[in-house]
Amino acid sequence: MSFSRLFKIFVLWQAAIIIVTMAAQYSSLPLRETFLGSGTQAYVEKPWAYSRENFDGMHYTYIASRGYGYSQQAFFPLYPALMRRLMTLPILNNAVTAGVLISVVAFLAGLYLFIKLILLDYSSSVAKWTILALLFFPASFFFTSVYTEGLFFFLTIAAFYSARTRHWLLAGIFGALASYTRFIGIFLFPALLIEWWQQGRRFKHFLPLLLIPLGLIIYMNYLNKTTGDPLAFFHVQVNFAQLRSEKLILLYQVFWRYLKMLLTVNRSDPLYLTIVLEFVTGVVFLVTTVYSFIKHRLSYAVFNFLTYIIPTLTGTFTSLPRYVLLCFPSFLLIGELLSRSPLARKIILGIFAVAFIIFLSFFARGYWVA
Repeated sequence: MSFSRLFKIFVLWQAAIIIVTMAAQYSSLPLRETFLGSGTQAYVEKPWAYSRENFDGMHYTYIASRGYGYSQQAFFPLYPALMRRLMTLPILNNAVTAGVLISVVAFLAGLYLFIKLILLDYSSSVAKWTILALLFFPASFFFTSVYTEGLFFFLTIAAFYSARTRHWLLAGIFGALASYTRFIGIFLFPALLIEWWQQGRRFKHFLPLLLIPLGLIIYMNYLNKTTGDPLAFFHVQVNFAQLRSEKLILLYQVFWRYLKMLLTVNRSDPLYLTIVLEFVTGVVFLVTTVYSFIKHRLSYAVFNFLTYIIPTLTGTFTSLPRYVLLCFPSFLLIGELLSRSPLARKIILGIFAVAFIIFLSFFARGYWVA
C-alpha cells in the first residue's frame, strides 16, 4: 500500500469519525456533561473537535496548559509536553488543537511505518487488511483523540522497525520516548532484547537498548522530587474510580467477574454495552495473544502478551478496548485472516464497523467507553 493510498483511507476514516460524531448529536442519547472536553459550552459549539478531549483528554490539556494537578501523575509527560510546545505557535494556541494535531500526524506516520514493518515478512495484501482491521476496530477513534494512543503507536512501531532493520540506536531512542509516553513503553525493553538476541547478540547493538528504560526513570525521578513517591503514576490510579485493585488479580478471576456483571447489570443502561465490549475484547485478544507465540516473532509475541496482560492484573478489563490498540501483533493476525477469507472480511469488518459507530457515538455524547 502506497502512502498516497494510505492517506486517502486515513482521510476517509477521519471524515467518518466527524460524521458519526455530528450525527450522534441528533441521536436519542442524552448528553452526559460530567467529562466533556473543555466544558459544555465549548462542546456544544464544536462537538466534532471538543469531543476528542472527553474523559482523559481533559487531563492532558490541563497538564499542557498548567502543569500537573492533583492525582494527574497517572498521565506520562511527553504528550502534554509536546502539546505545550505547539501551543506557543500563534495558530496553535489551543490545547485541544495541539493535541489532536500531534495524534493525527503521529498515528498517520505510525500506520505508514506499520505497513513497512509488515512488508518485511508478509504480502501487501496482509498489510492492507491489517491496517483496515485496525481502523475499523471499535475503539480506534482514540488514536486521533487527545490521548497518547496515536503518539505511542508511532513510537512503538518505529522502535520495532528500527530494530528489525538493525538501526539499534534509533530503536533505543524511540523506546526511551515510548517509556516517557506510557508505562507500557518499558515493555519494549524485553521485546527488543529478544530481537537483539535473535539477530546475532552483538554487544555494541545491545548498548542502545539500555536507553529504553530512561524515559520511565526520568519520570520516576521527577515524581520522587515532586511527590515523594516515584510510583505515584500507579498509586493514583485508585482515584479514577475504575475499580482497579492494588493487589494482584489473576486473569481467570477477571473473566469470572465479568460473567457475573453480564448477568446482573441492567441491560438498558448504555454501560452494559461497554461491559460487553470489554469482555469480548478480553476474550479475542487473549486468543490472539496466545496464538501470536505460534505465528509471530518472539519479540512481537512478548510485547503483545505484556501489553495485554498487565492491565488485567488490576482486576478489570476497564479501558482494555483502548489498551489493546497497541497490541499490533494481534491486529496482524486479524489482517492475515482477512487477507485469506472474503467471508471473514464481511463478518469481522461488519461487526467492527457497527460497533465503531455505536461506541464512538457513546464517547461523543459523554459516555464512558475505554
